[in-house]
Amino acid sequence: MRKGHPYAEDIYEGKVVQAGDVIGYLGMTGYSSKEDVNNINIPHLHFGLQLIFDEVQKEGPNQIWIDVYHLIDLLKRHRSSVVMNNTKTKDYVRKDTMFDPIVPD
Repeated sequence: MRKGHPYAEDIYEGKVVQAGDVIGYLGMTGYSSKEDVNNINIPHLHFGLQLIFDEVQKEGPNQIWIDVYHLIDLLKRHRSSVVMNNTKTKDYVRKDTMFDPIVPD
């Protein structure tokens, strides 16, 4: 995540978000506390998806990791446009309101 200001301004744990909402920003920190080290010169994000049915499985030998390639491909094809709304913090917001047929107006 971006160093210093990794998350969207109004994001917090437990907040309900909609598809297309900006929740955080890509960075170049990797496993370092400083920006632009470890020959990382392109903003990127590493993440994974693990199924945990019981907390004891979390670090055990039978971890279940999900291949997220198809999920990323789907999200890439249906991503929303964003615009910068704060030049000081370089915060972005979703450009268009998304319609969710499940959530009533």
